[in-house]
Amino acid sequence: MNALEFIRRNSLLVIIVVGALGAGFLFMDYGDKGNLFGSNYYIEVNGTGYNYPETIALGENGESYLHSLYSSASQKLRNKFDTNEDDNLSDDESAAMNAWLQEHPAYNEYMGFIGNIMQVWSFGVTQESATNVAVNRAVIHEIGAELGIAPSKEQVDAYIKAMPPFIKDDGSFDQDLYHRLTGYANGMANNAQENAFRSVVADLMVMECLSNIFTGDMHYQTQAVSDMVDAVYQQIKGKNAWLPADKVAAPAEPTEDELTTYWEENKENYKSAERRIVSVYTLVPGEGANTESLIATADTLMEDLSKANGKGFDQLLEAAAANPENEPFTYLTADNKSHTTTALTTLQDAPAELQVELDHNGNSTTLANIAFTEVTAAPTVKDYESAAAAGSVEKIVDLKQVRGYFLTKDNKLIFIRVEAIEEPVVLEFDAAKDKALADLKKERADKAVEIAANKLFAEMEAALPEGGVKAAFEKAEAAGATVQDFGPVTPVAPYCDVKGVDVTALMSVASGKLAPIVITEEGASITAVTGRTIVDTADYAAVKSFRAVPQQNASLRSDILMDWLQNTYTRYKVNFAESVKRNK
Repeated sequence: MNALEFIRRNSLLVIIVVGALGAGFLFMDYGDKGNLFGSNYYIEVNGTGYNYPETIALGENGESYLHSLYSSASQKLRNKFDTNEDDNLSDDESAAMNAWLQEHPAYNEYMGFIGNIMQVWSFGVTQESATNVAVNRAVIHEIGAELGIAPSKEQVDAYIKAMPPFIKDDGSFDQDLYHRLTGYANGMANNAQENAFRSVVADLMVMECLSNIFTGDMHYQTQAVSDMVDAVYQQIKGKNAWLPADKVAAPAEPTEDELTTYWEENKENYKSAERRIVSVYTLVPGEGANTESLIATADTLMEDLSKANGKGFDQLLEAAAANPENEPFTYLTADNKSHTTTALTTLQDAPAELQVELDHNGNSTTLANIAFTEVTAAPTVKDYESAAAAGSVEKIVDLKQVRGYFLTKDNKLIFIRVEAIEEPVVLEFDAAKDKALADLKKERADKAVEIAANKLFAEMEAALPEGGVKAAFEKAEAAGATVQDFGPVTPVAPYCDVKGVDVTALMSVASGKLAPIVITEEGASITAVTGRTIVDTADYAAVKSFRAVPQQNASLRSDILMDWLQNTYTRYKVNFAESVKRNK
Protein backbone atom coordinates (compact mmCIF):
# COMPACT_ATOMS: atom_id res chain seq x y z
CA MET A 1 0.00 0.00 0.00
CA ASN A 2 1.51 3.36 -0.99
CA ALA A 3 1.53 6.46 1.22
CA LEU A 4 -1.35 8.12 -0.62
CA GLU A 5 -3.58 5.07 -0.22
CA PHE A 6 -2.60 4.81 3.46
CA ILE A 7 -3.57 8.43 4.13
CA ARG A 8 -6.85 8.04 2.21
CA ARG A 9 -7.86 4.88 4.01
CA ASN A 10 -6.68 5.96 7.45
CA SER A 11 -7.55 9.64 7.61
CA LEU A 12 -9.10 9.32 11.07
CA LEU A 13 -6.01 7.48 12.31
CA VAL A 14 -3.79 10.25 10.96
CA ILE A 15 -5.92 12.81 12.80
CA ILE A 16 -5.70 10.90 16.07
CA VAL A 17 -1.92 10.50 15.77
CA VAL A 18 -1.40 14.13 14.86
CA GLY A 19 -3.62 15.27 17.69
CA ALA A 20 -1.79 13.03 20.17
CA LEU A 21 1.66 14.24 19.20
CA GLY A 22 0.52 17.87 19.22
CA ALA A 23 3.47 20.23 19.18
CA GLY A 24 5.83 17.40 18.36
CA PHE A 25 4.92 17.77 14.68
CA LEU A 26 6.69 20.23 12.42
CA PHE A 27 4.05 22.74 11.41
CA MET A 28 4.06 23.93 7.82
CA ASP A 29 4.27 27.63 7.02
CA TYR A 30 0.64 28.25 6.14
CA GLY A 31 1.04 31.55 4.29
CA ASP A 32 2.44 33.47 7.27
CA LYS A 33 -0.81 34.24 9.09
CA GLY A 34 -0.72 37.63 10.74
CA ASN A 35 -2.06 38.36 14.20
CA LEU A 36 -3.72 41.53 12.98
CA PHE A 37 -6.46 43.50 14.71
CA GLY A 38 -9.16 46.03 13.89
CA SER A 39 -9.31 47.08 10.28
CA ASN A 40 -5.70 46.03 9.60
CA TYR A 41 -6.71 43.01 7.55
CA TYR A 42 -7.91 42.17 4.08
CA ILE A 43 -9.79 39.02 5.12
CA GLU A 44 -10.44 37.76 8.63
CA VAL A 45 -11.36 34.18 9.57
CA ASN A 46 -12.17 33.15 13.13
CA GLY A 47 -10.43 36.28 14.45
CA THR A 48 -7.21 35.70 12.48
CA GLY A 49 -6.41 38.55 10.12
CA TYR A 50 -4.66 38.23 6.77
CA ASN A 51 -3.34 41.39 5.15
CA TYR A 52 -3.44 41.93 1.40
CA PRO A 53 -0.08 40.24 0.54
CA GLU A 54 -0.94 37.26 2.75
CA THR A 55 -4.36 36.94 1.12
CA ILE A 56 -2.85 37.14 -2.36
CA ALA A 57 -0.29 34.48 -1.42
CA LEU A 58 -2.97 32.11 -0.13
CA GLY A 59 -5.29 32.68 -3.10
CA GLU A 60 -2.96 32.91 -6.06
CA ASN A 61 -0.61 30.17 -4.83
CA GLY A 62 -3.59 27.90 -4.19
CA GLU A 63 -5.04 28.49 -7.66
CA SER A 64 -1.70 28.27 -9.45
CA TYR A 65 -0.46 25.04 -7.88
CA LEU A 66 -3.81 23.25 -8.17
CA HIS A 67 -3.86 24.05 -11.88
CA SER A 68 -0.21 23.00 -12.21
CA LEU A 69 -0.82 19.66 -10.50
CA TYR A 70 -3.92 18.94 -12.58
CA SER A 71 -2.35 19.95 -15.89
CA SER A 72 0.88 18.05 -15.09
CA ALA A 73 -1.09 14.88 -14.35
CA SER A 74 -3.19 15.33 -17.51
CA GLN A 75 -0.18 15.98 -19.73
CA LYS A 76 1.80 13.06 -18.29
CA LEU A 77 -1.14 10.75 -18.97
CA ARG A 78 -1.48 11.96 -22.59
CA ASN A 79 2.25 11.74 -23.23
CA LYS A 80 2.24 8.16 -22.00
CA PHE A 81 -0.01 7.11 -24.90
CA ASP A 82 0.82 9.74 -27.53
CA THR A 83 3.21 7.40 -29.33
CA ASN A 84 3.79 9.66 -32.35
CA GLU A 85 4.08 12.78 -30.13
CA ASP A 86 1.62 14.82 -32.19
CA ASP A 87 -0.40 16.01 -29.13
CA ASN A 88 -3.47 14.32 -30.57
CA LEU A 89 -4.58 10.89 -29.35
CA SER A 90 -5.85 8.58 -32.07
CA ASP A 91 -8.75 6.22 -31.44
CA ASP A 92 -6.31 3.39 -30.72
CA GLU A 93 -4.26 5.57 -28.38
CA SER A 94 -7.41 6.71 -26.55
CA ALA A 95 -8.56 3.11 -26.21
CA ALA A 96 -5.18 2.15 -24.79
CA MET A 97 -5.34 5.05 -22.31
CA ASN A 98 -8.86 4.08 -21.19
CA ALA A 99 -7.80 0.46 -20.74
CA TRP A 100 -4.83 1.58 -18.64
CA LEU A 101 -7.04 3.83 -16.49
CA GLN A 102 -9.36 0.91 -15.77
CA GLU A 103 -6.35 -1.01 -14.50
CA HIS A 104 -5.08 1.99 -12.50
CA PRO A 105 -8.20 3.59 -10.92
CA ALA A 106 -6.06 5.57 -8.43
CA TYR A 107 -4.97 7.89 -11.26
CA ASN A 108 -8.57 8.76 -12.15
CA GLU A 109 -9.38 9.20 -8.46
CA TYR A 110 -6.49 11.62 -8.10
CA MET A 111 -7.58 13.63 -11.15
CA GLY A 112 -11.13 13.75 -9.81
CA PHE A 113 -9.92 14.79 -6.36
CA ILE A 114 -7.77 17.68 -7.65
CA GLY A 115 -10.49 18.74 -10.09
CA ASN A 116 -13.06 18.87 -7.29
CA ILE A 117 -10.72 20.76 -4.97
CA MET A 118 -10.21 23.33 -7.75
CA GLN A 119 -13.99 23.73 -7.90
CA VAL A 120 -14.59 23.70 -4.13
CA TRP A 121 -11.79 26.13 -3.24
CA SER A 122 -12.81 28.67 -5.90
CA PHE A 123 -16.39 28.64 -4.57
CA GLY A 124 -17.29 31.45 -2.18
CA VAL A 125 -18.96 34.77 -1.52
CA THR A 126 -16.84 37.02 -3.74
CA GLN A 127 -16.55 37.29 -7.50
CA GLU A 128 -12.79 36.78 -7.36
CA SER A 129 -11.91 33.07 -7.35
CA ALA A 130 -8.45 33.80 -5.90
CA THR A 131 -10.03 35.59 -2.92
CA ASN A 132 -12.39 32.65 -2.45
CA VAL A 133 -9.42 30.26 -2.50
CA ALA A 134 -7.71 32.40 0.15
CA VAL A 135 -10.80 32.37 2.38
CA ASN A 136 -11.29 28.63 1.99
CA ARG A 137 -7.64 27.84 2.72
CA ALA A 138 -7.85 30.07 5.81
CA VAL A 139 -10.95 28.11 6.90
CA ILE A 140 -9.04 24.86 6.37
CA HIS A 141 -6.24 26.15 8.60
CA GLU A 142 -8.73 27.01 11.35
CA ILE A 143 -10.55 23.69 11.36
CA GLY A 144 -7.25 21.82 10.96
CA ALA A 145 -5.95 23.55 14.07
CA GLU A 146 -9.23 22.88 15.86
CA LEU A 147 -9.04 19.14 15.11
CA GLY A 148 -5.29 18.87 15.58
CA ILE A 149 -4.55 18.06 11.93
CA ALA A 150 -1.09 19.36 11.05
CA PRO A 151 0.88 17.37 8.46
CA SER A 152 4.56 17.00 9.29
CA LYS A 153 7.41 17.53 6.83
CA GLU A 154 7.79 13.77 6.51
CA GLN A 155 4.09 13.27 5.82
CA VAL A 156 4.12 15.98 3.15
CA ASP A 157 7.16 14.32 1.57
CA ALA A 158 5.41 10.96 1.50
CA TYR A 159 2.22 12.47 0.07
CA ILE A 160 4.05 14.28 -2.74
CA LYS A 161 5.97 11.12 -3.69
CA ALA A 162 2.67 9.22 -3.94
CA MET A 163 0.96 11.81 -6.19
CA PRO A 164 0.56 10.51 -9.78
CA PRO A 165 2.29 13.52 -11.47
CA PHE A 166 5.47 12.73 -9.54
CA ILE A 167 5.60 9.02 -10.35
CA LYS A 168 7.57 8.02 -13.44
CA ASP A 169 6.76 4.96 -15.53
CA ASP A 170 9.46 3.01 -13.71
CA GLY A 171 7.94 3.98 -10.33
CA SER A 172 10.71 6.42 -9.38
CA PHE A 173 10.13 10.00 -8.19
CA ASP A 174 10.06 12.73 -10.87
CA GLN A 175 12.59 15.10 -9.35
CA ASP A 176 12.66 17.31 -12.47
CA LEU A 177 8.92 18.07 -12.19
CA TYR A 178 9.30 18.84 -8.50
CA HIS A 179 12.14 21.25 -9.28
CA ARG A 180 10.08 22.99 -11.99
CA LEU A 181 7.12 23.48 -9.65
CA THR A 182 9.24 24.71 -6.76
CA GLY A 183 11.46 27.16 -8.66
CA TYR A 184 14.69 25.16 -8.52
CA ALA A 185 17.30 26.89 -10.69
CA ASN A 186 21.08 27.03 -11.01
CA GLY A 187 21.44 24.18 -8.55
CA MET A 188 19.58 26.15 -5.84
CA ALA A 189 16.09 25.75 -4.45
CA ASN A 190 13.74 28.74 -4.25
CA ASN A 191 12.78 28.43 -0.58
CA ALA A 192 9.80 30.78 -0.78
CA GLN A 193 8.34 29.01 -3.82
CA GLU A 194 8.97 25.57 -2.37
CA ASN A 195 7.35 26.55 0.94
CA ALA A 196 4.34 27.94 -0.94
CA PHE A 197 3.97 24.73 -2.94
CA ARG A 198 4.32 22.49 0.10
CA SER A 199 1.82 24.67 1.98
CA VAL A 200 -0.75 23.99 -0.76
CA VAL A 201 0.02 20.25 -0.58
CA ALA A 202 -0.40 20.34 3.22
CA ASP A 203 -3.81 21.99 2.76
CA LEU A 204 -4.72 19.28 0.23
CA MET A 205 -3.87 16.65 2.85
CA VAL A 206 -6.00 18.35 5.49
CA MET A 207 -8.84 18.76 2.97
CA GLU A 208 -8.65 15.06 2.12
CA CYS A 209 -8.89 14.17 5.80
CA LEU A 210 -11.87 16.49 6.19
CA SER A 211 -13.46 15.05 3.05
CA ASN A 212 -13.22 11.56 4.50
CA ILE A 213 -14.63 12.75 7.82
CA PHE A 214 -17.62 14.53 6.29
CA THR A 215 -18.40 12.12 3.45
CA GLY A 216 -17.00 8.88 4.89
CA ASP A 217 -17.92 5.86 2.77
CA MET A 218 -20.80 7.73 1.15
CA HIS A 219 -21.02 6.78 -2.51
CA TYR A 220 -23.34 5.80 -5.30
CA GLN A 221 -23.59 2.09 -6.04
CA THR A 222 -23.00 1.01 -9.64
CA GLN A 223 -26.63 -0.06 -10.06
CA ALA A 224 -27.85 3.26 -8.62
CA VAL A 225 -25.84 5.18 -11.20
CA SER A 226 -27.09 2.90 -13.97
CA ASP A 227 -30.71 3.47 -12.90
CA MET A 228 -30.11 7.19 -12.65
CA VAL A 229 -28.71 7.32 -16.19
CA ASP A 230 -31.77 5.42 -17.46
CA ALA A 231 -34.04 7.90 -15.68
CA VAL A 232 -32.48 11.04 -17.13
CA TYR A 233 -32.07 9.62 -20.65
CA GLN A 234 -35.62 8.26 -20.97
CA GLN A 235 -37.65 9.64 -23.86
CA ILE A 236 -41.14 10.58 -22.76
CA LYS A 237 -44.32 10.99 -24.80
CA GLY A 238 -47.54 12.33 -23.38
CA LYS A 239 -50.71 14.40 -23.52
CA ASN A 240 -51.34 17.73 -21.89
CA ALA A 241 -54.54 19.57 -21.05
CA TRP A 242 -54.20 23.31 -20.57
CA LEU A 243 -57.11 25.04 -18.82
CA PRO A 244 -56.69 28.83 -19.23
CA ALA A 245 -57.75 31.00 -16.31
CA ASP A 246 -60.15 32.93 -18.57
CA LYS A 247 -62.08 29.69 -19.28
CA VAL A 248 -63.03 29.47 -15.60
CA ALA A 249 -66.16 31.32 -14.51
CA ALA A 250 -65.24 34.53 -12.69
CA PRO A 251 -66.28 34.63 -9.02
CA ALA A 252 -68.84 37.14 -7.78
CA GLU A 253 -67.76 40.73 -7.11
CA PRO A 254 -66.83 41.21 -3.40
CA THR A 255 -69.30 43.16 -1.29
CA GLU A 256 -68.21 46.18 0.73
CA ASP A 257 -68.44 44.16 3.95
CA GLU A 258 -66.30 41.37 2.45
CA LEU A 259 -63.72 43.92 1.34
CA THR A 260 -63.63 45.54 4.78
CA THR A 261 -63.18 42.14 6.44
CA TYR A 262 -60.41 41.25 3.99
CA TRP A 263 -58.58 44.51 4.73
CA GLU A 264 -58.89 43.96 8.50
CA GLU A 265 -57.37 40.48 8.14
CA ASN A 266 -54.57 41.60 5.84
CA LYS A 267 -53.99 45.26 6.67
CA GLU A 268 -50.35 44.64 7.61
CA ASN A 269 -49.82 44.14 3.87
CA TYR A 270 -51.05 47.67 3.11
CA LYS A 271 -48.53 50.14 4.43
CA SER A 272 -47.17 53.47 3.38
CA ALA A 273 -43.86 53.50 1.55
CA GLU A 274 -40.77 53.91 3.72
CA ARG A 275 -39.24 57.39 3.47
CA ARG A 276 -35.69 58.52 4.19
CA ILE A 277 -33.54 61.63 4.44
CA VAL A 278 -30.14 61.13 2.83
CA SER A 279 -26.98 63.27 2.69
CA VAL A 280 -24.72 62.97 -0.35
CA TYR A 281 -21.00 63.86 -0.15
CA THR A 282 -19.31 64.12 -3.57
CA LEU A 283 -15.54 64.29 -4.10
CA VAL A 284 -14.68 65.72 -7.51
CA PRO A 285 -11.08 65.24 -8.71
CA GLY A 286 -9.28 68.54 -9.21
CA GLU A 287 -7.38 69.52 -12.33
CA GLY A 288 -4.67 66.95 -13.05
CA ALA A 289 -5.73 64.80 -10.11
CA ASN A 290 -5.05 61.08 -10.24
CA THR A 291 -8.20 59.06 -9.54
CA GLU A 292 -6.29 56.16 -7.93
CA SER A 293 -4.56 58.54 -5.54
CA LEU A 294 -7.88 60.18 -4.76
CA ILE A 295 -9.22 56.71 -3.92
CA ALA A 296 -6.38 56.36 -1.41
CA THR A 297 -7.55 59.66 0.14
CA ALA A 298 -11.09 58.27 0.26
CA ASP A 299 -9.80 55.12 1.98
CA THR A 300 -8.17 57.30 4.64
CA LEU A 301 -11.37 59.32 5.00
CA MET A 302 -13.33 56.10 5.55
CA GLU A 303 -10.88 54.96 8.21
CA ASP A 304 -11.06 58.34 9.96
CA LEU A 305 -14.83 58.26 9.71
CA SER A 306 -14.84 54.81 11.29
CA LYS A 307 -12.77 56.07 14.21
CA ALA A 308 -15.21 58.98 14.63
CA ASN A 309 -18.20 56.60 14.47
CA GLY A 310 -19.54 58.40 11.41
CA LYS A 311 -19.50 61.87 12.94
CA GLY A 312 -17.97 65.11 11.67
CA PHE A 313 -17.62 64.21 8.00
CA ASP A 314 -17.68 67.89 6.94
CA GLN A 315 -14.63 68.64 9.08
CA LEU A 316 -12.83 65.52 7.84
CA LEU A 317 -13.43 66.59 4.25
CA GLU A 318 -12.15 70.10 4.92
CA ALA A 319 -8.97 68.72 6.50
CA ALA A 320 -8.41 66.24 3.67
CA ALA A 321 -8.90 68.93 1.01
CA ALA A 322 -6.46 71.27 2.78
CA ASN A 323 -3.77 68.58 3.12
CA PRO A 324 -1.16 69.27 0.39
CA GLU A 325 -0.11 65.60 0.39
CA ASN A 326 -3.53 64.57 -0.97
CA GLU A 327 -4.54 64.71 -4.60
CA PRO A 328 -6.52 67.91 -5.21
CA PHE A 329 -10.27 67.55 -5.08
CA THR A 330 -13.35 69.64 -4.43
CA TYR A 331 -16.35 68.65 -2.39
CA LEU A 332 -18.49 71.77 -2.30
CA THR A 333 -21.89 71.66 -3.99
CA ALA A 334 -23.22 74.33 -6.32
CA ASP A 335 -24.76 76.21 -3.40
CA ASN A 336 -21.40 76.20 -1.57
CA LYS A 337 -22.28 73.45 0.90
CA SER A 338 -20.11 70.49 1.76
CA HIS A 339 -22.95 68.09 1.01
CA THR A 340 -26.51 67.85 -0.26
CA THR A 341 -29.28 66.60 2.03
CA THR A 342 -32.48 65.42 0.39
CA ALA A 343 -35.98 66.08 1.60
CA LEU A 344 -37.90 63.13 3.05
CA THR A 345 -38.35 60.81 0.07
CA THR A 346 -39.44 57.33 -0.95
CA LEU A 347 -37.19 55.11 -3.03
CA GLN A 348 -39.56 55.42 -5.98
CA ASP A 349 -39.55 59.24 -5.87
CA ALA A 350 -35.87 59.70 -4.98
CA PRO A 351 -34.46 63.04 -6.27
CA ALA A 352 -31.79 63.39 -8.97
CA GLU A 353 -28.84 63.40 -6.55
CA LEU A 354 -29.81 59.85 -5.50
CA GLN A 355 -30.44 58.63 -9.05
CA VAL A 356 -26.71 58.59 -9.85
CA GLU A 357 -25.92 55.25 -11.53
CA LEU A 358 -22.84 53.24 -10.63
CA ASP A 359 -21.47 49.69 -10.52
CA HIS A 360 -21.72 48.08 -7.11
CA ASN A 361 -21.12 44.45 -6.13
CA GLY A 362 -20.96 43.51 -9.81
CA ASN A 363 -24.31 45.04 -10.68
CA SER A 364 -25.52 48.38 -11.98
CA THR A 365 -27.48 50.26 -9.33
CA THR A 366 -28.19 53.75 -7.97
CA LEU A 367 -27.31 55.61 -4.79
CA ALA A 368 -30.99 55.48 -3.89
CA ASN A 369 -31.05 51.68 -3.99
CA ILE A 370 -27.96 51.54 -1.79
CA ALA A 371 -29.36 54.09 0.68
CA PHE A 372 -32.66 52.21 0.99
CA THR A 373 -31.37 48.62 1.03
CA GLU A 374 -27.99 48.67 2.76
CA VAL A 375 -28.65 50.96 5.74
CA THR A 376 -30.85 49.16 8.24
CA ALA A 377 -31.06 51.71 11.06
CA ALA A 378 -31.00 55.49 11.51
CA PRO A 379 -32.69 58.06 13.82
CA THR A 380 -36.39 58.71 13.45
CA VAL A 381 -37.45 61.74 11.45
CA LYS A 382 -38.69 63.40 14.65
CA ASP A 383 -35.34 62.92 16.42
CA TYR A 384 -33.41 64.11 13.37
CA GLU A 385 -35.52 67.24 12.91
CA SER A 386 -35.21 68.08 16.61
CA ALA A 387 -31.42 67.65 16.45
CA ALA A 388 -31.24 69.72 13.25
CA ALA A 389 -33.18 72.54 14.87
CA ALA A 390 -30.77 72.47 17.83
CA GLY A 391 -27.68 72.22 15.58
CA SER A 392 -26.70 68.88 17.10
CA VAL A 393 -27.21 66.37 14.28
CA GLU A 394 -23.65 65.06 14.61
CA LYS A 395 -24.36 63.96 18.19
CA ILE A 396 -26.94 61.38 17.07
CA VAL A 397 -25.02 60.06 14.03
CA ASP A 398 -23.69 56.49 13.99
CA LEU A 399 -21.27 54.82 11.56
CA LYS A 400 -23.94 52.31 10.52
CA GLN A 401 -25.73 55.17 8.74
CA VAL A 402 -22.77 55.70 6.37
CA ARG A 403 -22.08 53.94 3.08
CA GLY A 404 -19.29 54.59 0.63
CA TYR A 405 -17.27 55.42 -1.12
CA PHE A 406 -18.66 54.75 -4.58
CA LEU A 407 -16.87 55.51 -7.86
CA THR A 408 -19.25 56.99 -10.42
CA LYS A 409 -18.97 56.55 -14.17
CA ASP A 410 -17.52 60.08 -14.45
CA ASN A 411 -14.81 59.32 -11.82
CA LYS A 412 -16.38 61.12 -8.88
CA LEU A 413 -16.29 59.55 -5.43
CA ILE A 414 -19.46 59.59 -3.37
CA PHE A 415 -20.26 58.85 0.28
CA ILE A 416 -23.84 58.77 1.55
CA ARG A 417 -25.29 59.03 5.05
CA VAL A 418 -28.89 58.13 5.84
CA GLU A 419 -29.92 60.85 8.29
CA ALA A 420 -33.36 59.54 9.23
CA ILE A 421 -35.86 56.80 8.47
CA GLU A 422 -39.64 57.09 8.57
CA GLU A 423 -40.93 53.56 9.03
CA PRO A 424 -43.99 52.46 7.01
CA VAL A 425 -47.35 52.59 8.77
CA VAL A 426 -50.60 50.73 8.06
CA LEU A 427 -52.80 52.67 5.64
CA GLU A 428 -56.35 53.65 6.50
CA PHE A 429 -59.03 51.59 4.76
CA ASP A 430 -59.95 54.32 2.25
CA ALA A 431 -56.29 54.71 1.20
CA ALA A 432 -55.80 50.96 0.80
CA LYS A 433 -59.23 50.17 -0.65
CA ASP A 434 -58.35 49.97 -4.37
CA LYS A 435 -55.27 47.81 -3.83
CA ALA A 436 -57.11 45.54 -1.37
CA LEU A 437 -60.00 45.11 -3.83
CA ALA A 438 -57.63 44.11 -6.64
CA ASP A 439 -55.85 41.63 -4.37
CA LEU A 440 -59.11 40.10 -3.12
CA LYS A 441 -60.44 39.67 -6.66
CA LYS A 442 -57.21 38.02 -7.78
CA GLU A 443 -57.18 35.73 -4.75
CA ARG A 444 -60.72 34.62 -5.55
CA ALA A 445 -59.95 34.17 -9.24
CA ASP A 446 -56.90 32.04 -8.40
CA LYS A 447 -59.00 29.97 -6.01
CA ALA A 448 -61.65 29.46 -8.70
CA VAL A 449 -58.98 28.14 -11.10
CA GLU A 450 -57.67 25.81 -8.39
CA ILE A 451 -61.17 24.46 -7.65
CA ALA A 452 -61.95 23.98 -11.34
CA ALA A 453 -58.60 22.26 -11.97
CA ASN A 454 -59.03 19.88 -9.02
CA LYS A 455 -62.57 19.04 -10.16
CA LEU A 456 -61.33 18.35 -13.70
CA PHE A 457 -58.44 16.27 -12.42
CA ALA A 458 -60.80 14.11 -10.34
CA GLU A 459 -63.04 13.55 -13.39
CA MET A 460 -60.08 12.65 -15.61
CA GLU A 461 -58.62 10.28 -13.01
CA ALA A 462 -62.02 8.57 -12.68
CA ALA A 463 -62.13 8.02 -16.45
CA LEU A 464 -58.70 6.33 -16.59
CA PRO A 465 -59.57 2.82 -15.31
CA GLU A 466 -62.11 2.09 -18.04
CA GLY A 467 -61.30 4.42 -20.95
CA GLY A 468 -57.59 5.09 -20.39
CA VAL A 469 -55.76 8.28 -21.30
CA LYS A 470 -58.00 8.95 -24.31
CA ALA A 471 -61.19 9.03 -22.23
CA ALA A 472 -59.54 11.17 -19.56
CA PHE A 473 -58.53 13.85 -22.03
CA GLU A 474 -61.96 13.84 -23.67
CA LYS A 475 -63.18 15.05 -20.27
CA ALA A 476 -60.59 17.85 -20.43
CA GLU A 477 -61.72 18.97 -23.89
CA ALA A 478 -65.33 19.01 -22.73
CA ALA A 479 -64.32 21.34 -19.87
CA GLY A 480 -62.77 23.84 -22.31
CA ALA A 481 -59.14 22.77 -21.95
CA THR A 482 -56.74 22.70 -24.89
CA VAL A 483 -55.37 19.18 -25.41
CA GLN A 484 -52.05 18.51 -27.17
CA ASP A 485 -49.71 15.59 -27.68
CA PHE A 486 -46.03 16.12 -27.02
CA GLY A 487 -42.73 14.27 -27.21
CA PRO A 488 -40.48 12.56 -27.32
CA VAL A 489 -38.68 14.76 -24.77
CA THR A 490 -35.97 13.87 -22.25
CA PRO A 491 -35.02 15.21 -18.81
CA VAL A 492 -31.52 15.77 -20.21
CA ALA A 493 -32.97 18.31 -22.67
CA PRO A 494 -36.24 19.21 -20.93
CA TYR A 495 -37.51 21.85 -23.35
CA CYS A 496 -41.12 21.25 -24.45
CA ASP A 497 -43.09 23.65 -26.63
CA VAL A 498 -46.42 22.61 -25.10
CA LYS A 499 -47.54 25.06 -22.44
CA GLY A 500 -47.61 23.76 -18.88
CA VAL A 501 -45.48 20.61 -19.39
CA ASP A 502 -42.71 20.13 -16.79
CA VAL A 503 -40.59 17.33 -18.26
CA THR A 504 -38.44 16.76 -15.17
CA ALA A 505 -41.57 16.29 -13.04
CA LEU A 506 -42.62 13.43 -15.34
CA MET A 507 -39.54 11.31 -14.57
CA SER A 508 -41.36 9.47 -11.78
CA VAL A 509 -44.86 9.40 -13.31
CA ALA A 510 -45.92 5.94 -14.49
CA SER A 511 -47.08 5.54 -18.08
CA GLY A 512 -50.85 5.87 -18.44
CA LYS A 513 -51.09 7.96 -15.28
CA LEU A 514 -51.70 11.66 -14.60
CA ALA A 515 -48.96 13.89 -13.23
CA PRO A 516 -49.83 16.27 -10.37
CA ILE A 517 -51.61 19.47 -11.41
CA VAL A 518 -49.47 22.50 -12.19
CA ILE A 519 -51.30 25.78 -11.50
CA THR A 520 -49.94 29.19 -12.54
CA GLU A 521 -51.40 32.69 -12.78
CA GLU A 522 -52.34 31.93 -16.39
CA GLY A 523 -54.16 28.67 -15.83
CA ALA A 524 -53.84 24.98 -14.91
CA SER A 525 -51.97 22.14 -16.60
CA ILE A 526 -52.75 18.41 -16.37
CA THR A 527 -50.31 16.00 -18.04
CA ALA A 528 -50.26 12.25 -18.65
CA VAL A 529 -47.36 10.03 -19.75
CA THR A 530 -48.41 7.87 -22.72
CA GLY A 531 -45.10 6.11 -23.20
CA ARG A 532 -41.39 6.07 -22.45
CA THR A 533 -38.40 4.48 -24.14
CA ILE A 534 -34.61 4.45 -23.92
CA VAL A 535 -32.73 5.15 -27.16
CA ASP A 536 -29.19 3.81 -27.20
CA THR A 537 -27.39 6.96 -28.38
CA ALA A 538 -23.64 7.51 -28.17
CA ASP A 539 -24.13 9.97 -25.28
CA TYR A 540 -26.29 7.49 -23.41
CA ALA A 541 -23.78 4.68 -23.92
CA ALA A 542 -20.91 6.86 -22.70
CA VAL A 543 -22.72 8.00 -19.55
CA LYS A 544 -24.07 4.50 -18.95
CA SER A 545 -20.50 3.24 -18.67
CA PHE A 546 -19.69 2.28 -15.10
CA ARG A 547 -16.67 4.54 -15.34
CA ALA A 548 -19.16 7.31 -14.60
CA VAL A 549 -19.51 6.04 -11.02
CA PRO A 550 -16.27 7.63 -9.69
CA GLN A 551 -17.29 10.96 -11.24
CA GLN A 552 -20.74 10.73 -9.64
CA ASN A 553 -19.17 9.94 -6.27
CA ALA A 554 -16.67 12.79 -6.61
CA SER A 555 -19.50 15.17 -7.53
CA LEU A 556 -21.53 14.03 -4.50
CA ARG A 557 -18.60 14.67 -2.16
CA SER A 558 -17.88 18.01 -3.83
CA ASP A 559 -21.45 19.21 -3.24
CA ILE A 560 -21.30 18.19 0.41
CA LEU A 561 -17.96 19.94 0.92
CA MET A 562 -19.22 23.14 -0.69
CA ASP A 563 -22.26 23.13 1.62
CA TRP A 564 -19.91 22.59 4.57
CA LEU A 565 -17.66 25.49 3.52
CA GLN A 566 -20.65 27.80 3.20
CA ASN A 567 -21.71 26.93 6.75
CA THR A 568 -18.20 27.60 8.08
CA TYR A 569 -18.31 31.20 6.81
CA THR A 570 -20.86 31.92 9.54
CA ARG A 571 -19.29 29.67 12.15
CA TYR A 572 -15.83 31.20 11.74
CA LYS A 573 -17.15 34.74 11.22
CA VAL A 574 -15.50 35.33 7.86
CA ASN A 575 -15.10 39.08 7.46
CA PHE A 576 -13.75 41.40 4.79
CA ALA A 577 -12.13 44.81 4.97
CA GLU A 578 -14.32 47.65 3.71
CA SER A 579 -12.33 47.91 0.48
CA VAL A 580 -13.08 44.24 -0.28
CA LYS A 581 -16.77 44.58 0.54
CA ARG A 582 -17.09 47.35 -2.01
CA ASN A 583 -15.79 45.05 -4.73
CA LYS A 584 -17.48 41.79 -3.80
